[in-house]
Amino acid sequence: MAYGNKALSYEEQDPLTGAQPIDRVNVPKLPITSDEGYSNVVKDANHNYWFSKQLSPTHFEVYVFIHRLAQLRTFQVNGSPNFYEYHNSICIACEGEEWNGWIYEFAKDDPRITHQWHVKGIFCDLKRKGNKLIVSSYCVEEDKAMLTVFDGNGKNVIELEKGYSPVNMMVEDNGIYIAALSISAAHQDTILLLDEEFHVQQSFLLDFSPRTIHSWNGSLIVHGLNGRTGKSDQLVYICSKTGRQEKYAIPSVELIECSNRDLTFYDADQKILSLWDHEKKEITSMRESERPHVSKLF
Repeated sequence: MAYGNKALSYEEQDPLTGAQPIDRVNVPKLPITSDEGYSNVVKDANHNYWFSKQLSPTHFEVYVFIHRLAQLRTFQVNGSPNFYEYHNSICIACEGEEWNGWIYEFAKDDPRITHQWHVKGIFCDLKRKGNKLIVSSYCVEEDKAMLTVFDGNGKNVIELEKGYSPVNMMVEDNGIYIAALSISAAHQDTILLLDEEFHVQQSFLLDFSPRTIHSWNGSLIVHGLNGRTGKSDQLVYICSKTGRQEKYAIPSVELIECSNRDLTFYDADQKILSLWDHEKKEITSMRESERPHVSKLF
């Protein structure tokens, strides 16, 4: 699950399966009140409740209410937390001070910290591929996109493109896709495809700023910002084999889920939920709604 400034997310044991929705639930009586600065309460697949509170500009306290024990535990972390849920663990990725990131891994059955890692640079995204935990970051001093890979052999730091900052990753059968923003006007924003050894195999140049990437039927789907207007109204389907791009006009919305049939968009200002059909390449339904809390694919 990803939380903090991101949505709660869940990944099944197979990282390539479809995402399952995680809904808000009736929260048990916890020792918190909404006006005390706590984050919104979210629930993992084991019915444990996770939330956090900022103690200082760079330190947060993480709370987990363990459902089966009716017990509340607390942990302090360095930086603003983003929660990720996997089959057997919870990972908390923190955006720490002085351009440092911290990753904490918790056992999900008995929530305690099992691993703690440091990541050089500004934390961007986290994915799991098999037994590898992959963290993307931007190293300010070297002006480079970086990957840090943790597995049974330890830690491996991989330098990617200079002058780029990663914003989103996607794990596929043929490799790892990374959406990257150009730091200077000298380069275009791009999507990078990395192989199993994390070497860049292909790049797709973009004329807008990518925010999220998804896949459907052999195509990459990129949603992002229009650099001229600052609106999130850019949607492009890219053929992963030929690189051919098809751009479509959409309202300025948040893309919150991609399924095999459609995209789910949410307009926070109008509180409108809409579905975009992959085949028809158009919005097929709209309705008033609060923002749904759905899972995302890691």
